[in-house]
Amino acid sequence: MDKPIDILGVPVDRVTYDDVLQFIDETLVLGSQNQVVTVNPEMVVLAQRNPDFMSLLKSSSLRTPDGAGILWAARRLGFLPLPMRVTGTDLMARIIDQSQVKPWTLFLLGAEEGIAEKAIQNLKNQYPRAQFVGSYAGLSTHEGDDEAIRRINLAGPNILFVAYGNPAQEFWIQRNLSKLPSIRIAIGVGGAFDFYAGKRRRAPAWIRNSGLEWSYRLFQEPKRIGRIWNAVVQFSLLILKSRKSR
Repeated sequence: MDKPIDILGVPVDRVTYDDVLQFIDETLVLGSQNQVVTVNPEMVVLAQRNPDFMSLLKSSSLRTPDGAGILWAARRLGFLPLPMRVTGTDLMARIIDQSQVKPWTLFLLGAEEGIAEKAIQNLKNQYPRAQFVGSYAGLSTHEGDDEAIRRINLAGPNILFVAYGNPAQEFWIQRNLSKLPSIRIAIGVGGAFDFYAGKRRRAPAWIRNSGLEWSYRLFQEPKRIGRIWNAVVQFSLLILKSRKSR
Protein backbone atom coordinates (compact mmCIF):
# COMPACT_ATOMS: atom_id res chain seq x y z
CA MET A 1 0.00 0.00 0.00
CA ASP A 2 1.30 3.46 -0.93
CA LYS A 3 2.38 5.97 1.69
CA PRO A 4 -0.61 8.05 2.89
CA ILE A 5 -0.93 11.67 1.83
CA ASP A 6 -1.20 14.50 4.35
CA ILE A 7 -4.36 16.62 4.42
CA LEU A 8 -3.77 19.35 7.05
CA GLY A 9 -1.93 16.87 9.25
CA VAL A 10 -4.44 14.04 8.75
CA PRO A 11 -3.06 11.00 6.91
CA VAL A 12 -5.31 9.66 4.14
CA ASP A 13 -4.53 6.37 2.43
CA ARG A 14 -4.54 5.97 -1.34
CA VAL A 15 -6.98 3.05 -1.45
CA THR A 16 -9.89 1.70 -3.46
CA TYR A 17 -12.75 -0.45 -2.21
CA ASP A 18 -10.90 -3.53 -3.43
CA ASP A 19 -7.81 -2.49 -1.46
CA VAL A 20 -9.86 -2.25 1.73
CA LEU A 21 -11.47 -5.65 1.14
CA GLN A 22 -8.02 -7.16 0.60
CA PHE A 23 -6.82 -5.48 3.81
CA ILE A 24 -9.73 -7.08 5.69
CA ASP A 25 -8.90 -10.50 4.24
CA GLU A 26 -5.29 -10.17 5.35
CA THR A 27 -6.29 -8.87 8.77
CA LEU A 28 -8.54 -11.84 9.45
CA VAL A 29 -5.67 -14.18 8.57
CA LEU A 30 -3.16 -12.32 10.75
CA GLY A 31 -5.57 -11.93 13.66
CA SER A 32 -4.76 -8.30 14.44
CA GLN A 33 -7.27 -5.67 15.57
CA ASN A 34 -7.72 -2.64 13.34
CA GLN A 35 -9.68 0.60 13.37
CA VAL A 36 -10.70 1.87 9.93
CA VAL A 37 -11.71 5.52 9.60
CA THR A 38 -13.49 6.99 6.58
CA VAL A 39 -12.04 10.51 6.57
CA ASN A 40 -14.26 13.38 5.43
CA PRO A 41 -13.63 17.16 5.42
CA GLU A 42 -15.58 17.72 8.63
CA MET A 43 -13.28 15.32 10.45
CA VAL A 44 -10.19 17.07 9.13
CA VAL A 45 -11.50 20.42 10.40
CA LEU A 46 -12.33 18.93 13.80
CA ALA A 47 -8.84 17.44 14.06
CA GLN A 48 -7.32 20.92 13.75
CA ARG A 49 -8.78 21.92 17.14
CA ASN A 50 -9.00 18.53 18.85
CA PRO A 51 -5.54 17.01 19.45
CA ASP A 52 -7.04 13.75 20.75
CA PHE A 53 -8.98 13.28 17.53
CA MET A 54 -5.92 14.13 15.43
CA SER A 55 -3.96 11.50 17.37
CA LEU A 56 -6.73 8.95 16.81
CA LEU A 57 -6.74 9.56 13.06
CA LYS A 58 -2.97 9.24 12.88
CA SER A 59 -2.94 5.99 14.86
CA SER A 60 -5.78 4.27 12.95
CA SER A 61 -4.85 1.31 10.80
CA LEU A 62 -6.50 2.64 7.63
CA ARG A 63 -7.95 6.04 6.67
CA THR A 64 -10.05 6.04 3.51
CA PRO A 65 -10.94 9.19 1.51
CA ASP A 66 -14.64 9.68 2.23
CA GLY A 67 -15.84 12.87 0.61
CA ALA A 68 -15.37 14.73 -2.66
CA GLY A 69 -13.67 17.47 -0.65
CA ILE A 70 -10.84 15.13 0.29
CA LEU A 71 -10.18 14.30 -3.37
CA TRP A 72 -10.30 18.01 -4.24
CA ALA A 73 -7.90 18.87 -1.40
CA ALA A 74 -5.40 16.25 -2.54
CA ARG A 75 -5.29 17.86 -5.99
CA ARG A 76 -5.07 21.42 -4.63
CA LEU A 77 -2.20 20.47 -2.34
CA GLY A 78 -0.24 19.00 -5.25
CA PHE A 79 -0.56 15.29 -4.55
CA LEU A 80 -1.24 12.70 -7.22
CA PRO A 81 -5.03 12.32 -7.50
CA LEU A 82 -6.58 9.87 -5.07
CA PRO A 83 -8.12 6.94 -6.99
CA MET A 84 -11.67 7.34 -5.68
CA ARG A 85 -13.95 8.08 -2.75
CA VAL A 86 -14.26 5.19 -0.31
CA THR A 87 -17.32 6.06 1.74
CA GLY A 88 -18.53 4.39 4.91
CA THR A 89 -21.98 3.64 3.47
CA ASP A 90 -20.70 2.00 0.28
CA LEU A 91 -17.84 0.23 2.03
CA MET A 92 -20.33 -1.28 4.46
CA ALA A 93 -22.38 -2.67 1.55
CA ARG A 94 -19.32 -4.20 -0.07
CA ILE A 95 -18.24 -5.85 3.17
CA ILE A 96 -21.75 -7.23 3.69
CA ASP A 97 -21.70 -8.61 0.15
CA GLN A 98 -18.37 -10.31 0.76
CA SER A 99 -19.68 -11.86 3.97
CA GLN A 100 -21.92 -14.01 1.76
CA VAL A 101 -18.89 -15.92 0.48
CA LYS A 102 -16.23 -15.30 3.14
CA PRO A 103 -16.13 -16.13 6.88
CA TRP A 104 -16.88 -12.53 7.84
CA THR A 105 -19.42 -12.14 10.66
CA LEU A 106 -21.02 -8.74 11.24
CA PHE A 107 -22.41 -6.74 14.14
CA LEU A 108 -24.18 -3.36 13.90
CA LEU A 109 -23.82 -0.97 16.84
CA GLY A 110 -25.47 2.43 17.08
CA ALA A 111 -28.19 4.65 15.58
CA GLU A 112 -31.61 5.03 17.21
CA GLU A 113 -33.46 2.12 18.79
CA GLY A 114 -34.68 -0.33 16.15
CA ILE A 115 -32.81 1.25 13.23
CA ALA A 116 -29.99 -1.32 13.09
CA GLU A 117 -32.49 -4.18 13.18
CA LYS A 118 -34.48 -2.63 10.34
CA ALA A 119 -31.29 -2.05 8.36
CA ILE A 120 -30.36 -5.73 8.73
CA GLN A 121 -33.83 -6.78 7.63
CA ASN A 122 -33.57 -4.68 4.46
CA LEU A 123 -29.98 -5.70 3.76
CA LYS A 124 -30.86 -9.39 4.03
CA ASN A 125 -33.30 -8.91 1.17
CA GLN A 126 -30.38 -7.77 -0.99
CA TYR A 127 -27.70 -9.99 0.52
CA PRO A 128 -29.58 -13.10 1.69
CA ARG A 129 -26.46 -15.03 2.75
CA ALA A 130 -24.85 -12.15 4.66
CA GLN A 131 -23.62 -13.23 8.09
CA PHE A 132 -25.17 -10.81 10.55
CA VAL A 133 -24.77 -12.02 14.13
CA GLY A 134 -26.32 -9.13 16.08
CA SER A 135 -27.16 -5.48 16.56
CA TYR A 136 -27.62 -3.05 19.42
CA ALA A 137 -28.41 0.66 19.59
CA GLY A 138 -26.56 1.30 22.84
CA LEU A 139 -25.03 4.64 23.80
CA SER A 140 -22.04 6.50 22.44
CA THR A 141 -21.00 7.56 25.95
CA HIS A 142 -18.92 5.66 28.49
CA GLU A 143 -22.06 4.78 30.46
CA GLY A 144 -23.19 2.40 27.74
CA ASP A 145 -19.87 0.70 27.09
CA ASP A 146 -20.21 -2.30 29.40
CA GLU A 147 -23.54 -3.49 28.00
CA ALA A 148 -22.44 -3.02 24.40
CA ILE A 149 -19.23 -4.91 25.07
CA ARG A 150 -21.18 -7.74 26.72
CA ARG A 151 -23.54 -8.10 23.75
CA ILE A 152 -20.82 -7.92 21.11
CA ASN A 153 -18.63 -10.46 22.89
CA LEU A 154 -21.61 -12.79 23.30
CA ALA A 155 -22.24 -12.65 19.54
CA GLY A 156 -18.55 -13.03 18.65
CA PRO A 157 -18.39 -11.13 15.33
CA ASN A 158 -15.14 -10.32 13.59
CA ILE A 159 -16.33 -7.09 11.90
CA LEU A 160 -18.05 -4.24 13.75
CA PHE A 161 -19.90 -1.30 12.19
CA VAL A 162 -20.46 1.64 14.56
CA ALA A 163 -22.97 4.37 13.71
CA TYR A 164 -22.80 7.14 16.31
CA GLY A 165 -21.56 9.86 13.97
CA ASN A 166 -18.10 11.35 14.15
CA PRO A 167 -16.16 11.75 16.33
CA ALA A 168 -18.21 9.77 18.88
CA GLN A 169 -18.06 6.53 16.89
CA GLU A 170 -14.30 6.78 16.37
CA PHE A 171 -13.66 7.45 20.06
CA TRP A 172 -16.00 4.56 20.99
CA ILE A 173 -13.94 2.19 18.87
CA GLN A 174 -10.64 3.53 20.18
CA ARG A 175 -11.49 3.03 23.84
CA ASN A 176 -13.28 -0.33 23.48
CA LEU A 177 -11.64 -2.29 20.67
CA SER A 178 -9.15 -4.02 22.95
CA LYS A 179 -12.08 -5.29 25.05
CA LEU A 180 -13.65 -7.05 22.03
CA PRO A 181 -11.32 -10.01 21.35
CA SER A 182 -13.25 -11.39 18.38
CA ILE A 183 -13.26 -8.09 16.47
CA ARG A 184 -10.64 -7.73 13.76
CA ILE A 185 -12.08 -4.73 11.89
CA ALA A 186 -14.09 -1.86 13.45
CA ILE A 187 -15.41 0.90 11.20
CA GLY A 188 -17.39 4.06 11.93
CA VAL A 189 -20.11 4.41 9.29
CA GLY A 190 -22.03 7.55 10.34
CA GLY A 191 -25.57 7.62 8.93
CA ALA A 192 -25.32 4.35 7.00
CA PHE A 193 -27.81 2.49 9.22
CA ASP A 194 -30.39 5.23 8.64
CA PHE A 195 -29.98 4.89 4.87
CA TYR A 196 -30.26 1.11 4.87
CA ALA A 197 -33.20 1.17 7.28
CA GLY A 198 -35.04 3.58 5.00
CA LYS A 199 -35.23 6.29 7.64
CA ARG A 200 -33.38 8.74 5.37
CA ARG A 201 -32.88 8.83 1.63
CA ARG A 202 -29.37 9.00 0.26
CA ALA A 203 -28.55 11.48 -2.47
CA PRO A 204 -28.86 10.07 -6.00
CA ALA A 205 -25.62 8.81 -7.53
CA TRP A 206 -25.28 11.76 -9.91
CA ILE A 207 -25.38 14.20 -6.97
CA ARG A 208 -22.82 12.17 -5.02
CA ASN A 209 -20.55 11.95 -8.05
CA SER A 210 -20.78 15.70 -8.64
CA GLY A 211 -19.53 16.46 -5.14
CA LEU A 212 -22.81 18.08 -4.07
CA GLU A 213 -24.05 15.46 -1.63
CA TRP A 214 -23.72 18.05 1.16
CA SER A 215 -26.47 20.16 -0.47
CA TYR A 216 -28.83 17.18 -0.53
CA ARG A 217 -28.12 16.45 3.14
CA LEU A 218 -28.72 20.10 4.01
CA PHE A 219 -32.06 20.07 2.21
CA GLN A 220 -33.11 16.99 4.18
CA GLU A 221 -31.66 18.15 7.50
CA PRO A 222 -31.41 21.97 7.74
CA LYS A 223 -30.08 21.64 11.30
CA ARG A 224 -26.84 20.29 9.81
CA ILE A 225 -25.92 23.79 8.61
CA GLY A 226 -23.12 24.16 11.18
CA ARG A 227 -21.54 20.85 10.27
CA ILE A 228 -21.84 21.54 6.56
CA TRP A 229 -20.27 24.98 7.03
CA ASN A 230 -17.25 23.26 8.57
CA ALA A 231 -17.11 20.57 5.89
CA VAL A 232 -17.54 22.85 2.88
CA VAL A 233 -16.55 26.44 3.66
CA GLN A 234 -14.09 26.20 6.54
CA PHE A 235 -12.37 23.14 5.09
CA SER A 236 -11.94 24.83 1.71
CA LEU A 237 -10.49 27.96 3.30
CA LEU A 238 -8.02 25.90 5.34
CA ILE A 239 -6.89 24.02 2.25
CA LEU A 240 -6.41 27.20 0.22
CA LYS A 241 -4.47 28.79 3.08
CA SER A 242 -2.28 25.70 3.40
CA ARG A 243 -1.62 25.64 -0.34
CA LYS A 244 -0.59 29.29 -0.28
CA SER A 245 1.82 28.69 2.60
CA ARG A 246 3.34 25.72 0.77
